[in-house]
Amino acid sequence: MSAPLFVHATGILALGLSISSAVHRCDRRLRRHGFLAGLCWALNYSLLGAPLAAGLACVSAARTGTATLVIDRHWRLRALACALFAGASLATAACIWQGWTTLLPVASSVLTSYAVFFLGGWRLRLALLLAALLWTQTVLALQSPEQIIGNFLGIAAAAIGLWRVRPA
Repeated sequence: MSAPLFVHATGILALGLSISSAVHRCDRRLRRHGFLAGLCWALNYSLLGAPLAAGLACVSAARTGTATLVIDRHWRLRALACALFAGASLATAACIWQGWTTLLPVASSVLTSYAVFFLGGWRLRLALLLAALLWTQTVLALQSPEQIIGNFLGIAAAAIGLWRVRPA
């Protein structure tokens, strides 16, 4: 498989996993598929030469995987894990600072940290929708078709997921 084809393949796989996670009504499946999508996005961002995005995608994958394991545990354990991943997001940004444009994806990552450890149902999906909107500037700067399409489809999927679990 050629390198450009592999880059596109990882982006398409990450996109599919992201969309399938966002439209699930089940919070556990949303987190599980989000974990796998995060791994694929991290690889895709690395192949595109976007270190901040790749670093935050690694934080995202680890965070979502951890949230899947501790979501039913005591709130103190979840608070500790949330603080750890919010701190990892901030540390990643500090190490790979690229000016003011670093603030939006970091805000997205910190918001997602809180959401996956403490929210469920429509509140979780609303937070993920807001996080996807904050991430938009990052993918537009990359000028990668998979990233741009993926982000906008992710926003649409998050909106659909929010609608599907909305309060009656």
